[in-house]
Amino acid sequence: MKKYVYLISMIMWILVFTAGCSFSFSGADGTSESDAPDQIDLYVMHGRQEAPEAYTKLADAFHKKYPNITVHYETPSNFDLTLQNRRAQNRTPDIYSATTIEANAGILIDLTDEPFMKNVKKVTFDTVKDNRDYFFPIGYSGVGVIYNKAVFSENNLTPPRTLSELTNVHQVLASKNIAAFALGYKDLWVGHFSLRPAFYAVYGSYPDWNQKRNREEVSFSDTPEWQLIADVPKNYVYAYGNTDTAFEVGYMDACSMLANGEAAMMLQGSWATSLIQNYNPDVELGFMPLPVSDDPDRSKISYYCDYYLSISADTKHPKEAKLYLDFLSTQEAAKIYVDSTKTFSSVIGAPIPEDPVSKDIEKYVDKNQYIDDPSGTWPNRFYKNAERYFMEYILDGMDYSELTKLLDKEWDTCSDK
Repeated sequence: MKKYVYLISMIMWILVFTAGCSFSFSGADGTSESDAPDQIDLYVMHGRQEAPEAYTKLADAFHKKYPNITVHYETPSNFDLTLQNRRAQNRTPDIYSATTIEANAGILIDLTDEPFMKNVKKVTFDTVKDNRDYFFPIGYSGVGVIYNKAVFSENNLTPPRTLSELTNVHQVLASKNIAAFALGYKDLWVGHFSLRPAFYAVYGSYPDWNQKRNREEVSFSDTPEWQLIADVPKNYVYAYGNTDTAFEVGYMDACSMLANGEAAMMLQGSWATSLIQNYNPDVELGFMPLPVSDDPDRSKISYYCDYYLSISADTKHPKEAKLYLDFLSTQEAAKIYVDSTKTFSSVIGAPIPEDPVSKDIEKYVDKNQYIDDPSGTWPNRFYKNAERYFMEYILDGMDYSELTKLLDKEWDTCSDK
């Protein structure tokens, strides 16, 4: 009997010991291997070349909160082509800068009812057919003229508020071999982008012009203000810039030109500020509208949400992807973004950037002297061909009548009517 009791006791002790051992094998961090969460990699892709440290800091701060999730950012110079190749290889990033085309194609996750969307100033697009939220806004920027204050002060000039003043500035600077504008048209998007600061020539007076065009109440041909949008970049910006080398100089080199006083101004978004300052930390910058007439009171900047992210419907980690967007909606993330990029965060209650360019933008916004991005409600696929036509016009490849006829035809072709 004693032997039987002893045997039972031994068996029970072995079972208890074995059960205890099953939880005793720890990982390097002291946690149990059986309890350790799976390591997850999230891939984020966008085309923002400026302030890469911002995204590293955001990913690191998120990783501290969620050690089992690592966020990897990629910013290819040819974003559209890289994304197209990834999609063809079934390697679409978990989170990326998407378009309304993808929203309408049903390949993005609907964010409409996510709680974190209440923490940000939402961005909407008329061309999203179901009026749902597929875009998480990250940052706002101003678009206009960034200028080097030292170039103006050293040449006894003041930043131009009218086209006549702009011509005078050009004449003085040209006599000293300084370009009025830094042109980086080797990167074609920069050349295309030179139109945007002039958009207010139309949309400042007709904010609903796109909607009227869809109803065929107006056209490019019968809206004379479109000629200003075409002619100011052609007859002033391009003509007063480093015209001979414009297509040999890229975006970053143009930023360097402005930073080092080889040019006085640059048509660009305020996101370029951090990059310009990387080339010359001591440069003093200002920001203003591009003159489009001799009436300075008409001048406006463009201010809009220029950076937003979406979650791919193909992601294998939708929960974690939403968790990252939730983090980006916090005050902690907003401060990291503002401090690093020198631009405005979309998070409600976020701090205002302290640099002079942002202060200038804030003044125009406070005075309601700005427009949104009207190209955001252009028909899908209209954008690229339209900008190509404008560039042909700027380079004397067609006259204004041809330009407007092509733009009207392109609009009607791309419209969903």
